[in-house]
Amino acid sequence: MTLLKALDQPALFSFSDQQTGAHLSDRERRLLVGALNFHALMAPERTLRVHLYDGSVDTTPRLTDDTTFTGMSRNNRNRLESFEVVSVVQSEKREPEHPEAESEALVASSTRHLHISSDDVLAADPYRPPRRGLIGGMARQVKSRAPLLYDDARDLSLLRFRKKLTTAIEPRSYAREFLPGGEHEDDVIVLAPPAAEGAQKAVIIGLHWFELGGAELWAFETVRLVREAGFLPIVISNRDSHQPWVTRPELDGALIVPFSEPTVESQTPGVEPLLRGLLRTFDVRGVVIHHNQWLYDRVAWIAASRPGIPIVDSTHIVEYTGGGYPLSSAIASRSMTKHHVISPSLAAWMTDVQRIPADRVVMAPLGGLTVKPKDAEFRSRAADEPFTVAFVGRMARQKAPEVFVAMAHRLKRQGHTLRFILHGDGELSSWVDDIIAADGMTADIIRRTSRTPVSETLDEAHVLVVASHNEGLTLTTLEAIAHGVPVISTDVGAQGDIIPPSALVPRYARVAARRLAETVAPLVADESAREALWRKERKAEKKLLSQQSASSWFEKEVGSW
Repeated sequence: MTLLKALDQPALFSFSDQQTGAHLSDRERRLLVGALNFHALMAPERTLRVHLYDGSVDTTPRLTDDTTFTGMSRNNRNRLESFEVVSVVQSEKREPEHPEAESEALVASSTRHLHISSDDVLAADPYRPPRRGLIGGMARQVKSRAPLLYDDARDLSLLRFRKKLTTAIEPRSYAREFLPGGEHEDDVIVLAPPAAEGAQKAVIIGLHWFELGGAELWAFETVRLVREAGFLPIVISNRDSHQPWVTRPELDGALIVPFSEPTVESQTPGVEPLLRGLLRTFDVRGVVIHHNQWLYDRVAWIAASRPGIPIVDSTHIVEYTGGGYPLSSAIASRSMTKHHVISPSLAAWMTDVQRIPADRVVMAPLGGLTVKPKDAEFRSRAADEPFTVAFVGRMARQKAPEVFVAMAHRLKRQGHTLRFILHGDGELSSWVDDIIAADGMTADIIRRTSRTPVSETLDEAHVLVVASHNEGLTLTTLEAIAHGVPVISTDVGAQGDIIPPSALVPRYARVAARRLAETVAPLVADESAREALWRKERKAEKKLLSQQSASSWFEKEVGSW
């Protein structure tokens, strides 16, 4: 199978060797096509010699970063093959400005060095480089031996960001950055040329990465809706990853550019060579941002190059580390036409704290993705059924699976005979398994990965526990309630929009583990109390989902472009 015939993917390049990429899997081919599209846009009408490398689980794909131009990377040790491609992107007839010298020199190379990780790496936990130095070493020791103490210490360190969460940020003034004294005073702003006559209509969609997550499910839904509206989706990711979800069917037919970071010298501020290539090659009718900082940093340039173009973003969660992507959204608000949020709490933060006009903030929940506002029945417990407490989420610090394990351990020590399901995978999977073993809970906690449908776990659960350190409004909360399963949660993000105060506990790790156990325990023997909790949550869920869904809103929005 050849590279281009393997997948329904647009290609901005051609090559003579039809066997190129024949040994690659669908995921590997899709990453390679995306990387070659990036370099075709960066080197229009040129022939490039491409060297393709393999690596290990700790070497994420290197597809677009500056090392792909220079080859200066330790990842480039195991060369798989070499081939030539020719960019079919038309060049721009323009003399480069002086500030573009470094970028021009980098891009002028006729050789590209690409590392595509094999599918074998997906069997292991995603690699995250450990913190270095004395403090990093001490942090690793505390994290492994006393994970809840580590969590609380980290939360204490984050208090320094509290003011950012309650203070309006000054929106970005793009032009001022290029004036004397500005961040880019030595650079110039060169706007994009018009699109080529008859260019294909397209929408640029910025994603965080191609990995499992509720935010990613929504991002893929927008890709689908963009394609159904008659536009070519141009999907740009922003975060290093092995990109296990890059083969999802929503991406069929999309032009994908999976970034590897950092792209520094190759992307001249104020000129934006990659975006120039996209805007002159395609008739871009809109921009959508899902947790993509690279695109947030460039929407002002896009708005100046294409006055009046719709630019919308979607945010889910205010990060305790200083605001996160909603803060990036507020900073870029002068260039945004619409800010989509998934909960009333986040809408209030945008309007009341960040002073963004209410008519530019759209609150539309994600329930339509996996949950419909239809009738649901309480999942009663059969007489011979063990009481089952479930956790569903990524094995990532934000989701705090270690707090769930500590809660389960506490309930077991108190003499409760319960069944626990810990459902999810991610970079902390091995660490969580070690904590389970250290607490002597291996026989008590059933481990499931994303290969098992979430519905299967919810069919067995009597209570879902959300132990997160930080959240927006979890899709698993909505799914569980629609399944007839009540939810107990840490008091984070917009969880309080659905969960009543009696089922909310403080987010701080050690307190959360204790209070979660205290809240679960009475429900084991009190079926009426468990049903009463579910009915309160179901009423709140139906009220939320009775509003226009995110999918319904976006379908109308993109249909107007």
